[in-house]
Amino acid sequence: MNNLYIGKVIGTHGIKGELKILSDVEVKDKAFKVGNTLCFENDNHEYKIASVRIHKGAYLILLDGFNNINDVLFLNKKKVYVDRNNVLSKDEYVISDLIGFKVISDEKEIGVITDYENGISYATFLVEGDKKFYLPNVKEYVTNIDLESKKVYTKNVEGLIIWK
Repeated sequence: MNNLYIGKVIGTHGIKGELKILSDVEVKDKAFKVGNTLCFENDNHEYKIASVRIHKGAYLILLDGFNNINDVLFLNKKKVYVDRNNVLSKDEYVISDLIGFKVISDEKEIGVITDYENGISYATFLVEGDKKFYLPNVKEYVTNIDLESKKVYTKNVEGLIIWK
């Protein structure tokens, strides 16, 4: 399975064995679907989603064949993954895929994306090169993302580069 990180189990809910998962991945609507298969950190098994609902910003997931809280406690605090091929097409990506991409401005490499933060409206990349700076993932600054060459093309970033 080509795994895509989609969140972390932060606890259980109720006595029926629902897992409470916190996620900030952009494709939640595709990842958390009944019938999808999940896998968990340090666990070689695959688990099928039997039901999904949202409660107070977290996803409550019931796994097929698990009907009791005691049956799922071993999954508490574990990272959750889904098969990337089931939720993304070949030309789709999630923001975390861009870590390690080169950032190009005026045909010159100015750094590499080393981290990101998801905001309410857009993600912001931390770019490290000769200087560190934050690059908002908006059309005013990011003109193209080339998945094949692993490059992010930008414009108008001179005013963003203020750190040493």
